[in-house]
Amino acid sequence: MPKLEDREPAAGAESTVHHLLVRLREWWQHRNELNTMDVEELTRVARDLGMTGQELKDLAARGPDVVHLLHDRMRVLGLTRADVERVAHGLMRDMERTCACCNEKGVCEKDLAARPNDAAWEGYCPNAVSLTGVKIIKGHFPA
Repeated sequence: MPKLEDREPAAGAESTVHHLLVRLREWWQHRNELNTMDVEELTRVARDLGMTGQELKDLAARGPDVVHLLHDRMRVLGLTRADVERVAHGLMRDMERTCACCNEKGVCEKDLAARPNDAAWEGYCPNAVSLTGVKIIKGHFPA
């Protein structure tokens, strides 16, 4: 039997399912790599990312594209990764980690879809203060 990634993708919904299965397989392999990694190496990699080994494992367990809602919110606010990093080096990484661990993803996703410009997100988003701060400071950057 051919490997999943060697098969020809079908049209429409089948190609979407194929893509999803390939992505899930890749995610599972990367997640397993963390579980089998030498503890010292895991600690070093995690430290380079500004987190503990367990935090890195927890983050990996959440799956691929776990921070897409942060990037969607940033687009609504007119912010880029460069804007965030201009304000504070490492802030983007911290916001991504915070978003990845957030338990309000369902609410966030619905708000972004139905009412992206409603300020309600500021009441539940753990990155609200950072995002609002970057937006205010961005207004003072030279063009």
